[in-house]
Amino acid sequence: MQRRYPIVERPLSPRDYDMPIGWWGWNWEPPVPMSITQLLEAGNMDARTAAVCGMTIESHGSMLIAAEQPHSGKTTTLTALLDFLPNATRRVFIRGWAETFDFLGQTRPDATLLLANELSSHLPVYLWGPKAVRVFEALQRGYALASTLHADSCDEALAQLVGELGVDRNDLARVNLLMVMRIYATTGGGYARRVVSMHRLVPRGGTVTALPLVTHDERADAHAHDEAAEIDLLHSLRRNAQREGLAEELDRRAEQLIDLVGRGCRTIPEVRAALASYRGESVPNDIRGDPVE
Repeated sequence: MQRRYPIVERPLSPRDYDMPIGWWGWNWEPPVPMSITQLLEAGNMDARTAAVCGMTIESHGSMLIAAEQPHSGKTTTLTALLDFLPNATRRVFIRGWAETFDFLGQTRPDATLLLANELSSHLPVYLWGPKAVRVFEALQRGYALASTLHADSCDEALAQLVGELGVDRNDLARVNLLMVMRIYATTGGGYARRVVSMHRLVPRGGTVTALPLVTHDERADAHAHDEAAEIDLLHSLRRNAQREGLAEELDRRAEQLIDLVGRGCRTIPEVRAALASYRGESVPNDIRGDPVE
């Protein structure tokens, strides 16, 4: 059973921000976390999509994952992608309706990822209204953000965030990736979850423009990539890197993930250690487990 979420006005300490509350929403039985290789095995996305996401998060980029239907895999996917974070990146779990923004005086923006359970008004643990708008404004300071929301397409997500929530278009354009997922019934009576699109958000003419990076062909159950656009995204995050080097690194990252799947590297600790080793790091001692209650 999940704990009730307390609405408090007391200052939040760094230790408070380290502890996620209600990360999986209001579930009596929270879902079992999955590693990125398990998601690849399930066909949720291909290795190149995962590599683009991983390099974006590793480079202090921001990401939103949208899906209209519940249980489409939004939080499971975001949780798995957090294993690409460098050890030096601080994770700050936003406190929903109880957020006090004390983290602004406790953290370095360029080394902090803000994590919001979900952008909606459904539960007190979720983020909506003026506090959500203020979190997006924090991106101006150099913070990165990762969260989920309910929307069935990129256009629907943008309309919701700008039209309903009131996020400034320039602040929304600071989010680098917007992924959309869907869940399908299979002929065997089960379900398949798929990344159906991924866009790069960019500011253009006082508004936000979505540039397609990844599209899903439902009939072929395959993902197509705009490789040049993907390199443009990564170059915007690593301006000192050469485009050719970024293309080679992206290929290596995708190949590494394919190799991990082929070698049966499936458990979260195994995958976390492999990704850390690729970065030249060890798994930090303070990451004790996954963000669950």
